[in-house]
Amino acid sequence: MSAAKFLAIAALLTATHAQRFPNEDLILADCGIGDNPEHPKWSTSRQMNWYKDIKWPEDAYKYPDAPDMAVEIPFRGGKYPWIPEGATARMPNGNVWTAYIEDSTPDGFKAGSAVTTKEGGQMLNCWAYRGRPVSAALNKTANAEAVCWTAFVCNRDDQAPPRPDDMGSHSSTLTTSPAPPATTAASRPPATPAPAPTGGEPVPTPDPNIGKLFVSTAVSPRFLNWPSTWQAFIEKFSWDRGTGKCVAEPIKGDGYTINVECAGIQIDSDSHLTLIMIKALHDIGLNSTWFNQNPTVPGQNSSNTTAEHWVIMPEAFSLQAVDVAHQNVIGYLSYNTTYDNFLSGPCAACETKRFNKQFFGPILDAMKGTYPLYNSYNVEAQCNPWMACK
Repeated sequence: MSAAKFLAIAALLTATHAQRFPNEDLILADCGIGDNPEHPKWSTSRQMNWYKDIKWPEDAYKYPDAPDMAVEIPFRGGKYPWIPEGATARMPNGNVWTAYIEDSTPDGFKAGSAVTTKEGGQMLNCWAYRGRPVSAALNKTANAEAVCWTAFVCNRDDQAPPRPDDMGSHSSTLTTSPAPPATTAASRPPATPAPAPTGGEPVPTPDPNIGKLFVSTAVSPRFLNWPSTWQAFIEKFSWDRGTGKCVAEPIKGDGYTINVECAGIQIDSDSHLTLIMIKALHDIGLNSTWFNQNPTVPGQNSSNTTAEHWVIMPEAFSLQAVDVAHQNVIGYLSYNTTYDNFLSGPCAACETKRFNKQFFGPILDAMKGTYPLYNSYNVEAQCNPWMACK
C-alpha cells in the first residue's frame, strides 16, 4: 500500500471516529425543584445527562426518552455547579466532561461550552434552556420521584433548541419581581464644617443640592449576542476630547445595527465626564449579570485569535447624569439596536434582581471621579420598556 493511500485511509478513519456521535447532546439539569419545602425554588440535586441524539417531544411538559448515560454532580463547597469555573464529571463509560457556564445567561442564548477528551477532543456549544422536564433524578433522597429539569443544553448546533408554544415565556434563575422597575443607591457626601457668621450678618442658607449628581440608567429587558469581546465593544465608544461627544460610526452586525451616543462636560484638567461614563459602562459589563461573557475554557489562550468570544448583553442601554442643583443634563451615554428584519419570539420581561450591588457599584465608583465638583451620587435604574416583545 502506498504511503499516500495509507494516509488517506487513516484520515478517513480519524474523521469517522471523531464524528461517532455527531448529534450528541449533553444536558445540564437541575433536579428536585420544589422538593425542599423550606426552599421550594431550589434544586435538591444536579446531574449531567448524555444522549446520542435527543428527540424533544412537541409537548413541552412531556419527557424525552431516557438518557443514554447520566451522572450526578456534587454540590461542592455549597456552589451551584453550572458556573464559569467549570463542573467536571465522569460518565459510566469513563468519558469525562467539563462544562463551563455563565449561569446568569438569559434563555435562548449561548451560555458556555462543554469539553471532553474523548475521540481526540470534542467541544459542544451550551445554550441556556431552562424549564423542560427531561428525566428522573438519580438522587432520590428528598423525593423518590424527583424530576430533572433542563438548565443548559449542550450540542453542536448554532442555536438553542426551539421552545414549544406551551412552554411559555423565557424563564431564569433570576426571577422577575413584581416591584416597580426602579432601584436607588446613593453615597454620602463628605462632612463639611458649618460656616461661621461674620460681621453680624446672617449666614445664607446653603443650597442642599449643591454637589449632588443624579444618574439615571435604562436597560432593555431583551438581549443581544455581541460576537466579540467586551473590550472590543467598549472601544467603539470613540469620542472627541474637544467637544466631549462620541464620534463613533454605527456598528453593523449580522442582521442588526448598534448606534452609540455619548457626551459630557469637562470636570477638571484631568477628568472628563464622557470618559467617566464610558468607564462606568465598561465596569458594569465586567460585573453585572445584565452582561454575560463567554466563560474561559482552559487551553484556549485569550490571545489566540481562533478562540471564540461573545457577550450576551441588553440590546439597549443608557446613562444620564444630571446636576441636581441646576437641573442640567451634564452627560449621557447610550447604545441601541435596530434590526434589519422583523423579529419573532416570546416577550422578555424586566428581571429587577439584576439591578443589584454588581450593577450599582461600578456606576457609583466611576462617578466618584467627578469629586470634588460633585460629592453626592444618586443612581436609579429601570427597564425601558418593562417588557419587550419581538
